[in-house]
Amino acid sequence: MTKPLWTVARPADLCWRDWDELGAIYDDGSGSTHLADALSIELLALLAQRPHSVTALVETLADALPENMGADIAAAFFERQLQALQDLALVRQLPPSA
Repeated sequence: MTKPLWTVARPADLCWRDWDELGAIYDDGSGSTHLADALSIELLALLAQRPHSVTALVETLADALPENMGADIAAAFFERQLQALQDLALVRQLPPSA
């Protein structure tokens, strides 16, 4: 079974900036500005480059996670982060390829 891929919902509408531990995301499509932690900004930047699975995000961002966080906990963490970003219409899950 193929792992679902996530991507930025509307790349042309998004602009973000980070300052060490805090960042801001501006969505030109909705006119909304969102505060985010540095890891969420990094996650968004990765998804803007190309779609990623949760597993790929865990592998790519492993250095940004606490050392004692196992892969299963990290995957659950990123799934929650992705769901929160999806609730804000900033990211979306791609439909499975046939």
